[in-house]
Amino acid sequence: MALYAQTVKQFITESYQLISANNPIVPLHGSDMIVGVNVMNRLLKSFSSSGLLTTIAQKINFILPEGQLFATFADASYTPAPTVAIGRLSNLQNAWLELDGVDYPLIIEDRNVFFGSYKFFPQLGLPRFAIVTNDLNLTTVQFYPGPSQQYNVWMYAKFELPYLSENDTMVDIPYYQYRFLQFATARDLSFYKGRSSAWDQKLEAMYQELLDQMESVSPVNLVIDSANESYLNGSWRLRAGI
Repeated sequence: MALYAQTVKQFITESYQLISANNPIVPLHGSDMIVGVNVMNRLLKSFSSSGLLTTIAQKINFILPEGQLFATFADASYTPAPTVAIGRLSNLQNAWLELDGVDYPLIIEDRNVFFGSYKFFPQLGLPRFAIVTNDLNLTTVQFYPGPSQQYNVWMYAKFELPYLSENDTMVDIPYYQYRFLQFATARDLSFYKGRSSAWDQKLEAMYQELLDQMESVSPVNLVIDSANESYLNGSWRLRAGI
């Protein structure tokens, strides 16, 4: 049986109940709902800056045409239209190319390392590196060297969630994240609504416990690679064109 998808309105109401002694059946007053929705959305945007506390990683696929060096990720409403209209990419975990049944793993290189190394930009061949650049509402992934033919690109990545209104549901939020987001929203609301005294040590201890749980279920890449795997020059540049 599918789990019940709570509405945003219900979620915000329950968040207020953590810091208020009001009867649960008493509706919110004035701007309470608007403030609650805005606080929750700001938290979701903040969490997505690193991808650590956002949704689980998704496996996506798109075509990388011959000679195309960049792919962009944003909401469908973004102009010009992004390569992948699923939301701003916030955390890239794995990426690889596929051609004729063969997978070619990509090295996710740090942007500063990439631009601090000498490169031959007209080079075309088998892309070896993926370099991520995050902007405000758009993420760009550069492939180097450029593809000498068309490839299928596969990625495991996390994406920024869209804005949620009070009439939406929480269906896009993983169920394991509900309790943490509930406490995080109530914590911020206690200050926005002048009820900071209601956020006591017990609530703060629970919040910290839930934060630790969220971080423990978020995958972190602890692999330490030799520098030889990340050279953007010399033999790697030549081998990439083979």
